[in-house]
Amino acid sequence: MAGRILIVDDESNHRLMMKLHLEDSGYKTEEASNGAEALIKLDDFEPDVILLDMKMDIMDGLTFLTHVSRRGLAVPVIVITAFSSVKTAVEAMKLGAADYLTKPVDIEHMLETVAKTLTEKTVIPPLEYAEEYGFEGVYSADGLGKIIEQLKMVAPLNATVLVLGESGTGKELIARSIHTNSPRKNKPFIAVNCAALNENLIESELFGHMKGSFTGASSNKEGRFELADGGTIFLDEIGELPPQVQAKLLRVLQDRTFERVGGIRTVTTDARIVAATNKDLKTLSEKGEFREDLYFRLSVFPVNLPPLRERTQEIEPLVNYFISKYAQRFGKLIKGAERNYIDKLKKYSFPGNIRELENIVERSVILSKSERLTPDTLPPLEIKNGCGSLDMRDNEKDLIIKALEKTGGNKTKAAEVLGISRRTLHSKINEFGIK
Repeated sequence: MAGRILIVDDESNHRLMMKLHLEDSGYKTEEASNGAEALIKLDDFEPDVILLDMKMDIMDGLTFLTHVSRRGLAVPVIVITAFSSVKTAVEAMKLGAADYLTKPVDIEHMLETVAKTLTEKTVIPPLEYAEEYGFEGVYSADGLGKIIEQLKMVAPLNATVLVLGESGTGKELIARSIHTNSPRKNKPFIAVNCAALNENLIESELFGHMKGSFTGASSNKEGRFELADGGTIFLDEIGELPPQVQAKLLRVLQDRTFERVGGIRTVTTDARIVAATNKDLKTLSEKGEFREDLYFRLSVFPVNLPPLRERTQEIEPLVNYFISKYAQRFGKLIKGAERNYIDKLKKYSFPGNIRELENIVERSVILSKSERLTPDTLPPLEIKNGCGSLDMRDNEKDLIIKALEKTGGNKTKAAEVLGISRRTLHSKINEFGIK
């Protein structure tokens, strides 16, 4: 046998054409329609060469190359790209690709390149940095792909970004991708969950304090904004900031200066601000619960991250990605999921979004006794027949009530089930008048 070739291309006819000619030349082949599926194939099929299309709807070629590098797989990759996108192929070569072919692929040239690559055995080196957007690079053109196009425009700039979306949709991952794909990528990325910080200490945590400024302040302390100088500070759940801290943050956004708690020296920061919230800040500002001037400063470039239930086309590739991740972690041979497993997940509303999906797949991998995940490994999922209520507030209220019932009224546990902070849950309970 001449060798084993993995063909990764989202055009089925193109895959078939390459497959037939390669097999006629004595090669053994395996196919994958996108990068996420190819990662699953790598767990079972050990190729000598990978033929990789660069432009695919779900996990493109560059992202797949990143994952191959992270795994430390010693396999040469030949990338395939349209002639007009040779620049992309050059980027892939920089990431360690052995060679490239242009579409439409010339069969004779392809066979010569494969034979040469098998002889030379050039492999992908470990990477310290590679461009990546979205949830581990898994997204579709009609779903998160639309958001990715926005991120590619704003990431290289110093503009403030406000990421809007429900809990568990991957807001921090989006923030990290903005940082990683910016000129600040080699500087600190400091993530702050505003809702998790003690309300009395949040100002000190963000801006630092001087020795003796309050009880327990036994020494000078740098705040998160000083630690993030030159890099990016991610302020998650920014809607939870108390009013006095909102005023201080507004000053930072306006002139990049602040004073530590108890200090008189003005500190300058060059931290880029990326904020996130699952609340409607515009409505809160209209009610006087959030500073309107701060809202306008934060929302220079708003990014609306849709919930998983609105991009069900991404459930299957995400499942495949999580299978690959946890099968490798737990040392299990799992090739994918049965169709009825995927279909059942697509009917579920996912109140916890991607975070909840990841937990579900991890559990299934642990419980699985076969090579494909089956529905019996799923936890009980409340799946409604028909559309149910189309009022998002009604659905949100119902979920909170059910979480409280499930936990016997324990708000801390209910917040964990819902994937939100206890403070957010408390405000929702008051907002909806839940007793």
